[in-house]
Amino acid sequence: MVLFRKTKRLVLLSALCYGAAVRSLHPGPRELADPAWHREAPIRLLMRGLTRFLPALHDRFGERGVRALQYVFYRVGEDRAPVLREYLQIDPHDARSLGRVLDYEDGLAGVRGTWTEETKGRAVKEERYCPAARELTACPEVCTRLMMAMEAGTFSVLNPDLAVPELSQLLSKGDPCCLATIELPMARKEARKESPHATPGAFPPVLKVPGLQGKLAAQGVRSLISAAWVLLTRGPEQPMTWYEFFRYVP
Repeated sequence: MVLFRKTKRLVLLSALCYGAAVRSLHPGPRELADPAWHREAPIRLLMRGLTRFLPALHDRFGERGVRALQYVFYRVGEDRAPVLREYLQIDPHDARSLGRVLDYEDGLAGVRGTWTEETKGRAVKEERYCPAARELTACPEVCTRLMMAMEAGTFSVLNPDLAVPELSQLLSKGDPCCLATIELPMARKEARKESPHATPGAFPPVLKVPGLQGKLAAQGVRSLISAAWVLLTRGPEQPMTWYEFFRYVP
């Protein structure tokens, strides 16, 4: 009975906190009645929090502080790479197949985009809608410096010969899309071949893989614990592939 009352209070408190957070997004009656809006609200709140936390972390602890946070994201990316390769059936020698990582992430976050190039050597995705684009205008570096650290960890394991993943345009900077490029070094003739993983059409299908989300959640917890131990015992000066390309410079 005591456990039931405590659980009930915790659920009520969580609901109140979520309600207060949602209210801060200033939804109108139409948004509140739209299930899609509520699905997007958590990612918007998360990204808004990161846009405030990242510059504050740099102000307080400088590059070392930000690098420690980036290492956590990088370690999560490293550790999830084998899981993604297995569950998404990724061919690490096919640029478009590597792009399935983006397709899976976009499906989770509610991002929508289309692939404009889908060859084995080069894949380019135009992400035309991001639910958190408005929140990210406060600090676009959350994508280019923080989320990119996780992508660097992932792709450096999947294929260390991959060119530095490029995010050359951002919705949060007023561009018409977020433009992501994945490119592999290979012979020109082979590079120009259309990937067997190409998904012609307006938008690639959302990847729903049974068991993957739970597997990644469990792996993510282990990665956080491992990264925290490394930072506590050895400090934030840990090697990270492509660090100079996602180094945080406000």
